Amino acid sequence: MRRVDGKDAIFLYMETANVHQHVTFAGVFDPSTIPGGLQHPREIHQRVRDLIANRLHLFPPFRQRLVEVPLALDHPMFIEDPNFDLDFHVRRAALPAPGGARELAEYVGQLHSRPMDRNHPFWEIHVVEGIEDGRWAMVGKAHHVIIDGVGGSEMMIHLFDLAPEPRQIDPPEGTWVAEDIPSDVKLLGKAVISNLVSPPKLLRTAASTAGTLAGVVKDRVTSKAEEGSIATLGPHTLLNEPVGPHRQVAFGKVSLAELKTIKAAFDVKLNDVVLAISGRALRAFLREHGDDPDKSLVAACPISIRVEGDDSVGNQVAGMTVPLADIEDDPVDQLRAIQRVTGKAKERLGALTADLMRDWTQHATPAIAVQAFRFYSQLGLQKRHPPLANLTISNVPGPPIPLYVAGSQMQSMYPLGPLVHGQGLNITLVSYLDTMFIGLVACRDTVPDVWPLISAWEKAMGELLEAAEHA
Repeated sequence: MRRVDGKDAIFLYMETANVHQHVTFAGVFDPSTIPGGLQHPREIHQRVRDLIANRLHLFPPFRQRLVEVPLALDHPMFIEDPNFDLDFHVRRAALPAPGGARELAEYVGQLHSRPMDRNHPFWEIHVVEGIEDGRWAMVGKAHHVIIDGVGGSEMMIHLFDLAPEPRQIDPPEGTWVAEDIPSDVKLLGKAVISNLVSPPKLLRTAASTAGTLAGVVKDRVTSKAEEGSIATLGPHTLLNEPVGPHRQVAFGKVSLAELKTIKAAFDVKLNDVVLAISGRALRAFLREHGDDPDKSLVAACPISIRVEGDDSVGNQVAGMTVPLADIEDDPVDQLRAIQRVTGKAKERLGALTADLMRDWTQHATPAIAVQAFRFYSQLGLQKRHPPLANLTISNVPGPPIPLYVAGSQMQSMYPLGPLVHGQGLNITLVSYLDTMFIGLVACRDTVPDVWPLISAWEKAMGELLEAAEHA
């Protein structure tokens, strides 16, 4: 039995009936690379199931279920699930014809709409047949409490292979042992001990925070160069209505080399390029639907604070907000404005969150946190103040080499993040080989069809690429 870390538990407390905190991955695979050929589509499901069974010991959270502490007096616990059933987690499905991107996105959107069952380990893998051209898809789903974007990439290293022939995996050193579900008395005893230890640590954390904040405020007052680096609130848009329970999904892909051309031409970060293109595309999308705010949109951007050498799959992430400067007419001016903000914002973020965020989340009171999120959601309070951010944009580096699962080569991979309260859109990107893959998740109840946003993204990228070629 292990206590859920505070920085992970926050993803449990954020969940309501309409806002779910899981991430989803959709990969499309070519079975023609399977050594010896494929006999029948159902063989894929069996191959994937056998592969996961052989490697389960590499992912300890995959056999651990959540146990809530009575009265929410402490963060929940994970135990080795006494009722673990691999067939509950590895499922088989099929798409209707023609099995293209839209059919896959519709299936993934329905899957992404369903909250995860807290009585089982927080993951699912769906082996989907019927993809056009004889291909198949693997749709993976995991709760954010056990994984972040970079951690997901680390997990892929264990699940995927570098060649069609699956590599041999050493068996576990010992036998896996399930745990009995602990009694309420035992859970309350652990909660009491944890709360007795917390006050001294809380005082040290408060003192450390005060010192860090004083330094940041002093730096802010004395440094003219940092003007504008703290993001303002975003305008209210159609993206910022209360989030419903249903999701829509769209997929896109663009050339990674062309994005890097823009990056090199203007000497900026690749993430700056992604933010600039996203902002320009979003402005066009909103105008198309009669929504043209007079302020720049603001994006919430997850930032990895994972230290070098940390290969755990848990969350090592903080966040910053960035104005997208989408009111600028010139795409280069917009890119430069974003560059000025992100450099200083990330520098300040590192000072504030790398240690302090980890510390403060340990002291969150679960009962208060859960009720606060439910109160905020049920009363629609997100409509009573300007959005802290209009949407979330996340960009995760992926593998530059071909990957295989059960002998099939992965051709494409689409990442999908969660929605949060008051934000009806999430844009997540991941690179693979020479392509940047785009996954859009939007609230189906409040946001118009997002497939046109993919076209707007491609058009905005073309404008910036043209500017780069003339630079």
